[in-house]
Amino acid sequence: MNKNISTNAPAKASKNTLYYIHCIIGLLFMFGFGALKPIEPITAMGMQVLGVFIGVIYLWSFVTILWPSLLGMIALGLTQYASMKEVLMGAFGDTVPILVLFAMILFGAIQHAGVTKYISRWFLTRKIINGRPVVFSFIFIYTAYVLAALSANILPALLLMWSILYDVLEDVGYKKGDKYTTIMVIGTMFGAISGQAAKPFTGSALMIVGSFEKVTKMHLDYLPYMLFGVIMSTLGIMIYSLLIKFVFKPDMSRIANISTERFEKNKLPLMTLQQKILFTCMFGYLILILLPSILPKTLGFVALLNKIGPWGIVMAFIVGLCLFKVDNKPIIDFKEIIGRYVTWDVYFLVAMAMVISGALTGEGTGIKEFATHALNPLLGDRSPMVFTAILLVFSMFITNIANNGVMGVLLMPIIFTFATKNGANPMAVSTAVIFALHIALLTPAASPYAAILIGNKEWIDSRDVVRYGSVIVAVSFVLFLLVGMPLANLIF
Repeated sequence: MNKNISTNAPAKASKNTLYYIHCIIGLLFMFGFGALKPIEPITAMGMQVLGVFIGVIYLWSFVTILWPSLLGMIALGLTQYASMKEVLMGAFGDTVPILVLFAMILFGAIQHAGVTKYISRWFLTRKIINGRPVVFSFIFIYTAYVLAALSANILPALLLMWSILYDVLEDVGYKKGDKYTTIMVIGTMFGAISGQAAKPFTGSALMIVGSFEKVTKMHLDYLPYMLFGVIMSTLGIMIYSLLIKFVFKPDMSRIANISTERFEKNKLPLMTLQQKILFTCMFGYLILILLPSILPKTLGFVALLNKIGPWGIVMAFIVGLCLFKVDNKPIIDFKEIIGRYVTWDVYFLVAMAMVISGALTGEGTGIKEFATHALNPLLGDRSPMVFTAILLVFSMFITNIANNGVMGVLLMPIIFTFATKNGANPMAVSTAVIFALHIALLTPAASPYAAILIGNKEWIDSRDVVRYGSVIVAVSFVLFLLVGMPLANLIF
């Protein structure tokens, strides 16, 4: 016992020391960078803003999310760019953090009620999977995608699908190390992270979309964005399923006789009234926020939806679910849902990202002009295809070593500046980049979900994550470039 303590103590001390070293570096950037001599055309104010940005990015990447976000707001309030009051209004008064907060509550309530279990059961009891292992693989991974897309957080959807997968694999005789086991565990992760970007009104996708709209002063319609996501994710999962059969070629003999009976054995009880209401609200909300993209804005009802916006719509749903009761209880317990399903790290990250993205492109900082000049040799005077290819390669590389939401915020002003110079469609390029940024699974630093995948040593070898994950990244790049960009240019 004493030996273990003596062995673990230096490791803990070393980790603690490294934590404080990272903190000091981040703080030096945040509060010291602005004192350096300005690098033309960046102004003194621009150096202060840039220091806050670099500092908060560094702390987000190497320390944590919550307190650096709050400290970043204080640091920005001490610059010449804005007063503390203006920074707080720009952060918490922006509609994007408001939408993130209330969307997490609505979709968290749906998740809490167990509605997603019924959705997964529906997919896995389709007769088309009977005796078709490749079709089963596609349906299973696609179910993970749908559940992640409809959840407040993709982790419960991922863990649910993994638990179902483990039962199936063990039941038919697969074990850790078997090729099909590895491919399906990683494939389920691929489906879940594809669903992460599906909703442009919550999570990291909303943060990047919000940054795009702030920088470009353009509104990105939800319907074409979601249509792009559905088509590209469906194609990506379909290609992965075909790779299983024709390229990876695992032994699928043990699952050759798969049938829906396996998933129908333990029948779910009939939906309760609460679950039916929440299920209806989920699709009702999606329909209402998409209607302004479909119907003429002159229609009275559509004009009303436009007036209150997606944030007003989600708040109205939550009011209704708190107002009406089932079995003498509100349909959702607001305190319980907000305590369990609101990820405050994400909320404060989004709030800080909104105010700093506006500062980076603000008048009088010179940052935008500096970035344009510095990146012009790489991105300037490129054809739209080459320009997009460079951005996609960079996005899919950087997202596997850094936070995708943060990198998306960083890229939006760059994309807009050079897209307009190169004759590319900024909405189309930005949408493709947002989805590319979510293909993050190769390293533990890529995302918390990637860390869980790589740490899942009971079922997979971490080396296989790199082996099969690299194929996913490479195929996704080709798919986004050759299919995604023409599609995005068509629908935007």
